[in-house]
Amino acid sequence: MDPSNKTSSAFVSWLRPLLIGVTVGVIACIALLLLMAAVVRSVDVPSRASMPMAVAAAAGGAFLSGLTAAHLAGRRGLLFGALCGAMLFLLILIAGFVRYSGVSGGFTAVKLLVLTAAGAIGGVLGVGRKKRR
Repeated sequence: MDPSNKTSSAFVSWLRPLLIGVTVGVIACIALLLLMAAVVRSVDVPSRASMPMAVAAAAGGAFLSGLTAAHLAGRRGLLFGALCGAMLFLLILIAGFVRYSGVSGGFTAVKLLVLTAAGAIGGVLGVGRKKRR
C-alpha cells in the first residue's frame, strides 16, 4: 500500500470538505454582517441588539458551512457540521483577540454553543441533499 495514497485519501475525505465548508461559512458570515450593518444604518436599532445580530450572522455562516461540508463529504453530517461551526468560532475568537486583544468570557461559551449547533444542524441537512450532476 502506498502511504501517499492514504494521505491523499484522508485529505480528500476529511480536510477538503472542512476547508471548503469553513471558507463558504466565512464568506456567508461576512455577507450577513454587511447586510445587518446596512439594516442598522438605515433603521434605528438599539445598541444592545448589535451583539445578537452579530451572533445570528455568525450562526447563519456556521449553518451554511456545515451544510456545504456535509454535502461535499456525503456522510457524517453532524460531525462535519459541528467541526465547521467550531472552526468558524475559533476564527472569530482569533479575530477578536487580534482586533480587541481580549474577549468577554461569559458570552463566549454561548457563541461556541450556538455556532456548533448551527453547524451541526446544517451538516445534518447537508447530508440529505441530492448532488447535482
